[in-house]
Order: sequence, then C-alpha cells, then structure tokens
Amino acid sequence: MSRYSFLFSPRWLKYIAMTIIIVIACIFLALWQKDRQDQRQHEIATINANYSSAPVDITSILGSTSANLDESDEWRQVSLTGHYRTSDTVFARNRTVNDKVGYYVVVPFELTSGDTIAIVRGWIAEPDRVPPTPTGEQTIAARLQPAQDGSEDNNPDGLIKAIDPARIPGMDSAYENVYAETVHTGSGLPPDESGLTPLPAPDLDPGNHLSYMLQWFTFGIMIIIAVSISARRERRADAEAAERSTGDVEYVVVDKAALGAGAKISRPGNRYGRNRLRSPGVHGRDEAEEDEFIEDRFKHS
Repeated sequence: MSRYSFLFSPRWLKYIAMTIIIVIACIFLALWQKDRQDQRQHEIATINANYSSAPVDITSILGSTSANLDESDEWRQVSLTGHYRTSDTVFARNRTVNDKVGYYVVVPFELTSGDTIAIVRGWIAEPDRVPPTPTGEQTIAARLQPAQDGSEDNNPDGLIKAIDPARIPGMDSAYENVYAETVHTGSGLPPDESGLTPLPAPDLDPGNHLSYMLQWFTFGIMIIIAVSISARRERRADAEAAERSTGDVEYVVVDKAALGAGAKISRPGNRYGRNRLRSPGVHGRDEAEEDEFIEDRFKHS
C-alpha cells in the first residue's frame, strides 16, 4: 500500500474526486438514456396495439368531457356520429408532412350528444385551398390524441399552433383534453392538388437511446481505466527514480596492500571502481602494461 501513498497527495485527491464526479455523471446519463429507451419502446407498443384497432364508442374510453386520455389509449380508434361545424375551422400551422411545411385542418365536430371534439381532417399546403367539408350528419372514425397546451400561443384569427380545444372556436361542451385525427382509407394520397393529404402513420423508429446508453457506460469505464493506468505509471516512475538514486552512491575500493607497496589513488572512472590505484612510475604506459607492473610489485612486496 505504501507504493501508492502518492494517491493521498492533494494533486491525486483532486484527480480522484474529478473522476468520481465524471463517472457518476456518466452513470446518470446512461440510466437516463435507458429510461428514454424504455419509454420509446412503450410508445411503440401502444401504437402497434391501437393504431389499427376497431373503432369503439368514445364514452367507453372517456367517461366525461373533462377526462384525461390514458397513455395506453393513445391512438385508439373511436366511432363518432354528428356534424362538422365548418364555420369554426382553424389551421394548425408549422406542420410537416412528406418534408413539406403546411397546416393541419382542424374542425370542431358536434356529436349527437351535444358534446364537441376537435377533429384533424388532414394536411394542406395552403389554407386557401381546402376542399369543402362534408355537410350533414356524418359517422367518422378517428384516432384519439392528448390535447396540446396552447395557453402561451399568440396567433392571428383562424390560426393555432397547439391543438388545444380551449383555443378553438365553436367548442361548446368540448372534450377538453383530447382531439382526434380522421382515419383515412384507400391509398392515403389526395385525390388532386387541392385535396387534403392524410396524416402519415406515426414513426416506429426506436431511436439511438440504447447506443447512447452503452456509450455513456463505456465512457465511465474508460475514465476509470485511464486513471488507474496513470496511477500505475506514476508508481513505476517513482520506483525507478528511487532505484536510480540508490545506484548513484559512489564507492571507493582501496587495497591496503597496494597502498603499502606505494600505489596512489588516481582519477576516477577506470575498471577498479570510481577510483583506481596506480604507481607513480608508470606514466605513459598502456593499461595492460600498467596492470602487469602493479601485479609484479604486489608479488615482490
């Protein structure tokens, strides 16, 4: 444990604290993406279950006009009998269909019960090219959707941004928290350029939430590995520095017999250690002759 004592230094404590914070953030973001993934899977399951369901009476889903639409009932088909209040038609702006921006045609539909519900008849590129609304009593099928919040919208007359029954004229005794999209049959294409385009089916793409979740988990693991590797490298560098400081200690080997024979300590750096013994009478000879001379002196001393 002493080898990693540097981890308790102020510098490393700061690194460790930052690592913990970042890893916690990565875990939080990964779990958030997992929740998004679960939510999206639930939405797709609801669409698959309800989008092509058989129409039912609206009162079997909504007990009153003030009832909220349960998430499990979104996209449920209902059968509605009544008539359109054409004079109160409004256009929901900034709606995109087939990569084109236009308008949803929204018309109040008065049921035989006297209640009203906002109906999206379809999409149109220009508000002045809407085909005539059917007159007289009609029985239509429509898919229920939760109402949008238009409390902060500021729109000219005849235009809305959010499909909010409270912002649509002619909505007496209205279903306050829902609207419905007309179910179209056939090819789904308008009969001509002036016709209404049916709304496209909802998107069933699960998105990239799963891959994002795995990425955040991976980032957290990589950060832990990177800090661990840095700690090991610093420990190794400290150990090597300690070994070098131990290896720099100079030792002088002195042969007492050689000193007694008249040898003296010479300059450092030869093969006898940091200092060598040499005789004063061998200047100018090479090392081999010098060694032989010293050994001969030792034998006759």
